[in-house]
Amino acid sequence: MAFSTPLIGKSGALLTAYNIDWSVGRIGSNTREDVMLVQALFKIFYYELLGFNHDLDPPPGQTEVIVVDGYYGPVTQKHITHFQTQAIALGQKVLPDGIFDPFREPGASSTLSKTRYALDLLNNGCANCCKEQGIDNYTNLPNRSDMPAQLRNALKKVKKTASKYTYVAPQTVPSTGGA
Repeated sequence: MAFSTPLIGKSGALLTAYNIDWSVGRIGSNTREDVMLVQALFKIFYYELLGFNHDLDPPPGQTEVIVVDGYYGPVTQKHITHFQTQAIALGQKVLPDGIFDPFREPGASSTLSKTRYALDLLNNGCANCCKEQGIDNYTNLPNRSDMPAQLRNALKKVKKTASKYTYVAPQTVPSTGGA
């Protein structure tokens, strides 16, 4: 489930980033609220900030604004792949795997691939471009009436770490072979 996570900005101000509990994209868990968050961030970055996001255009051939419905499909995948490709072209060390994993903490690199989390970079892009334009499309995401209630409710939950990194599998009890 998508959630909000607190962070301290470079200026020392308390800020909020938005994270997911499980992976979205190719071979991802694609839980509804997590997909909604990724779609909402793409909507802000590529469509609401179009022309004000440092000339980063939506995926080629994408003429319709991405729908924030929580259903993973080819349009969402096209945005994920396109964003990762753009990030790499801009010199970011991102794994071009077609997946948005939850970030461990804002600004952190993956412990396995040693690359930046694409979702963290998308959060940064939305936050910074909205701030440059003096709009609250990003910071007000949990309260926006044009976003699904399911996403708004999920983002009201505040926590530091994604479930993917804190989940402990239930222990199985060995069979006694009896009865």
